[in-house]
Amino acid sequence: MKKYYISQLKEGTNLERVPFVVLKKSIGSNRNGRSSLTLTLGDRTGSILARRWDDEGKDISIGVVYEVSGRVVIYNNNTEIALDSLTPASQFDPRDFIPQSPRNSLALLEDLKKIAETIEDQGIKDLIMLFLKDERFLKNFLLAPAGKMIHHAYIGGLIEHTWEVCKIALTAGEMYPEMNRDLIIAGSILHDIGKVDELTYSTQIEYSTKGRLLGHIFIGAMAVRERARSISSLSPSYLQQLLHIILSHHGDYSTGSPILPMTLEAETVHRADYLSAQVNRFYNILKDKPEERWVKGDNLLGRQLYKGKIKNLTVEEIIMSEIERLEEEE
Repeated sequence: MKKYYISQLKEGTNLERVPFVVLKKSIGSNRNGRSSLTLTLGDRTGSILARRWDDEGKDISIGVVYEVSGRVVIYNNNTEIALDSLTPASQFDPRDFIPQSPRNSLALLEDLKKIAETIEDQGIKDLIMLFLKDERFLKNFLLAPAGKMIHHAYIGGLIEHTWEVCKIALTAGEMYPEMNRDLIIAGSILHDIGKVDELTYSTQIEYSTKGRLLGHIFIGAMAVRERARSISSLSPSYLQQLLHIILSHHGDYSTGSPILPMTLEAETVHRADYLSAQVNRFYNILKDKPEERWVKGDNLLGRQLYKGKIKNLTVEEIIMSEIERLEEEE
């Protein structure tokens, strides 16, 4: 983590090689024809203007992270940075530029491993452990977001969402013992693994070329199929059902699933996926307006959200609100 964030900057603060991303760049001049470089710099906490005279910024590129040296000043009643130097950053932590999950990702991973250890079918367990013990995969799985904008769109969002789906689906499984618990666990853990390759995250979340061309559902299904080839203990029937859960977890053709859920386990994972995403979506909308009783939802949601007199809703309260709404729609 870096020493200073934009939200912490005050007049008089001296900066030495602090990483910021360049969001905007403009070149101007004063009445005497003296050139000036004006940049908008950003990190996960906000943005700030930065200026330097006698510089046209020819080597400065938008979207690149630079190590910034200078001092914080007040100019025209605004807090700005008077630049001394900018050097391209050779390395930086994406968590300095993209918000991160409030949950402990390593703790979530350990809980998922404990849940996976309870799988009774050896073939299914072996498949899951191929992913959960792969250090290269886990490095990305722990950092990847689960979305670009709508839900869990932050560092660590994917493992948080995966854990939530697994917990919700297992709760449903306890109510309906006729469902295959092993498939519910495996399907929950694997349903979104394609997002590890679908999304990129450095200074902002974007779709990778692979993600744009193939999508996370196809990428995830192919990753599972590829690893399953090395597991002789996995029955073809179970592999087929796991692939079905991944391919159908969006629940409808209109939301990107190439096939509809056709098993109890697939329907359960789909519903758990939807509930986790919606609760997170609600929470992100509501937390930004702590003093308002009614909060306007995003454009796709198409409705206002009610908070009443509660300033900060708990996750449990949001979950109950969404459950009540789903029951009213039935």
